[in-house]
Amino acid sequence: MLSVFRVDASLQIGTGHVMRCLTLADELRRHGASARFICRGEPGNLNALIQSRGYEVAVLASQEEELPGCAALLTGNRPDWIIVDHYALGADWERAARHWTGKLLVIDDLANRNHDCDVLLDQNLYDGVEQRYAALVPRNCRQLIGPRFALLRPEFAEFRRKIARTAQPVSRLLINFGGADSSNETARFVELVRGQLSASVAIDVVVGPANPHAAEIRALAEGQRNIAVHAGTDRMAELMSLADAFVGAGGSTTWERFCLGLPSLVVAVAENQIPTAQYLGKLGAIDYIGPASQLSADAIRTSLSRFLMDHDRRSKMAELGMQLVDGHGAQRVVECLLNISRA
Repeated sequence: MLSVFRVDASLQIGTGHVMRCLTLADELRRHGASARFICRGEPGNLNALIQSRGYEVAVLASQEEELPGCAALLTGNRPDWIIVDHYALGADWERAARHWTGKLLVIDDLANRNHDCDVLLDQNLYDGVEQRYAALVPRNCRQLIGPRFALLRPEFAEFRRKIARTAQPVSRLLINFGGADSSNETARFVELVRGQLSASVAIDVVVGPANPHAAEIRALAEGQRNIAVHAGTDRMAELMSLADAFVGAGGSTTWERFCLGLPSLVVAVAENQIPTAQYLGKLGAIDYIGPASQLSADAIRTSLSRFLMDHDRRSKMAELGMQLVDGHGAQRVVECLLNISRA
């Protein structure tokens, strides 16, 4: 079975779409299927990373090349599935893609446009999530909704088996603001955190592969024996399992943290992160303190102090997160695609 992914990363878009598609591609490969990618070459793209993982990448030069470029690449080389994870593409693109493929999977979390697909995946959690796409997809579309289908790499389930979370003081903190972090929230929060925490608390700072501020962040950590900067790391599952608490952005790493029971103080760095963060905050699964652009330094310090001091609340977050995400979502999605292909 061949799947073709249409997905982009950039400084503006971020890296989350490509990273979750890579996770799905890897799971498909473990089941004997193959995958290729079609991507743009915008600044901050992850095309080299995709290729380093063993996948062919065809690069579209411009927005005007979108449909004719995809048609040229796919006509005569019909994949079994096209998997599209892109906010700028909707039903019109998907109807055109019907000429090039057997089936379509759409990955979305906005629910703001119509889709013409066979399967829709939204791994996020909102109030009324089960009905979000009722009027936006065909009647026979299979909907995979909620964090039960979260696309996590296998190592998260592996580290999960080794974890025993308890209510205790924070001795190790993890900071991460996604793969791009164009507004450099990482540097702002590292400065605030290092001024508030004891030097006995170890701080791991994860800098994404498309982050343009990596040198500045390393400079902030220079000479700080308790701060380690990890750039473009593949050890995220390990670092999350070692940490007692997390400070950073929402987005797709939410489900990684839930799988490993890592309690989180969360800010939104993009509009699409807000609905899920607000709902998870109401559930008590995270401590959501608002959009990063609206938070003053004093507000962050107050929220951080409250979060770090409330051991019982963090323990309840850990328990609820692990109930919501078990780490086997990618396998469930692939099994769905394979079953549909065999039918």
